[in-house]
Amino acid sequence: MTPSARRRDVVLLFGALGTFFLSISMLLPTLPLYIRDLGGSPVDVGIVTGIFSIGVLVVRPWVGKAVDTRGRRPVLLLGSLLAAAMAPFYIGFTAISFLIAIRIVHGIGLSAFTGASTTLVTDLAPPERRTEFLGYLSTSSILAFALGPLLGIEIAERLGYPALFTAFGLFALASAGLGARLSKPPPCEDPDQPVDYRAAIVRRQVLVPTVTLLLVTLAHGGAFTFLPILLEARLPFNFGLFFLAYAGASLLIRLAAGGLSRRWGDGPMVWGGLATYAVGMALLPLITGMGSMLASALLFGLGFGAFQPAVYGLVANAASDRTRGMVFSVFLGAFDLGIALGGLVAGLVVARFGIPELLYGLSVVPLAAAALFVATLGWRPDPTACAVPAEVTVPS
Repeated sequence: MTPSARRRDVVLLFGALGTFFLSISMLLPTLPLYIRDLGGSPVDVGIVTGIFSIGVLVVRPWVGKAVDTRGRRPVLLLGSLLAAAMAPFYIGFTAISFLIAIRIVHGIGLSAFTGASTTLVTDLAPPERRTEFLGYLSTSSILAFALGPLLGIEIAERLGYPALFTAFGLFALASAGLGARLSKPPPCEDPDQPVDYRAAIVRRQVLVPTVTLLLVTLAHGGAFTFLPILLEARLPFNFGLFFLAYAGASLLIRLAAGGLSRRWGDGPMVWGGLATYAVGMALLPLITGMGSMLASALLFGLGFGAFQPAVYGLVANAASDRTRGMVFSVFLGAFDLGIALGGLVAGLVVARFGIPELLYGLSVVPLAAAALFVATLGWRPDPTACAVPAEVTVPS
C-alpha cells in the first residue's frame, strides 16, 4: 500500500469509527432511561443493557475467522449495516422480550464492526508504532462518546425516543458509507494454508491481557449501566457533561499514548491506568455537583484512556498477520463478556443494595486486574517477548 493510500484509509477509518460509535454512544445514557420509562425494573435495565454483549460474544469466533479469511472491509460493512437495520425495531417493538432480542442482534453487528476495525487499525500501523496508532485512531470513538451522550439526551428530551433511534440508524449508515470506500487489500498469500489459532491464542502474552480486560470491563459495564440513573438524580444539569469530561480526559491521554509508550513502555500504562481508573470509580458515589463530577470523570477517563491503547498494543504485537483477526476476536470477546456480566450482575446488586454500594464494590476490580497483570507479566513486559516472528501454522 502506498503512503497516500495508507493516509486515505486512516482518514476513512477514523470517520467510520467515529460515526459508528456516535450511534452507539447516543444510547449509552438514554437506553436505561427508555427501559425505565417503559416500566422496566432495575433488573430489566440490567438485562436489556447487558444482553447486548451476549450477541457480540456468541459470534466472536466466526467474526475472527471471517476477518482473517474473508477480509477486514466486508466484515466491517456487515457490522455497520446490521446495526443500522435495528433502528426501526427499537421504535416499533417496546416489550422487554422484544428489546432483548433486538439488543442481541445489534450486538452481533457491533461484534463484526469492532473485530474488523480493530484489526484494520493494527494492519495500517507500523509494528513499532501500534500503540501510538491505536491511541490516535481510538480518539474518533472517544470524540463520539464525548458528543453522543449529550446529543442522545437532547434528541430524546426535545424530540422523543423515535427521533433518537432514527438518528442512531443514520449514523450507523454513514459509517457503512465511509467503510465502503476503504481500499481493497491484496489477497492473502497461501490462503489455504491451515493456521493453528489455538497456539496463537493460548500464549501468556495474549491470555493475561485478555483476562485483565475481562475484569476491567466487568467493572466498566456494571458502572455505566446504572451511572446515568445516579447522575440524573444527583445533578441539576445535563448529566451528559460527565461523559463529555470523561471522554475529554481519555482523548488527551490517548493523543499522548505513543510518546508515553516509547518512554515508559506499555506495562506502566496498563497498571498505572488501572490504578487511576479505580480511584475515579471510587469517587462516583460521592458525586453531588459540578466539582465532584469533574474530579471523578477526569480520573475515570485518564485511567481508562491510558490502559486501553496499551493493552491493545500488547495483544497486537503478540499476533501475526494471519492470526490477528482471531486473536483480537478472543481478546474483544473478553470485553463483551465483561460488559454483559457487569450489566447483569449489577442489576441484581442494585436491586438489593443500591447504586452507590455497587460502585464502591466495583472500584476494587481494576486494582485486582492490575495486580494480576504485574504478577504474571511484570512491571514492564519485554516487547520482544510479545513479538511473533512468523506465522503460526498447523504442521502438515
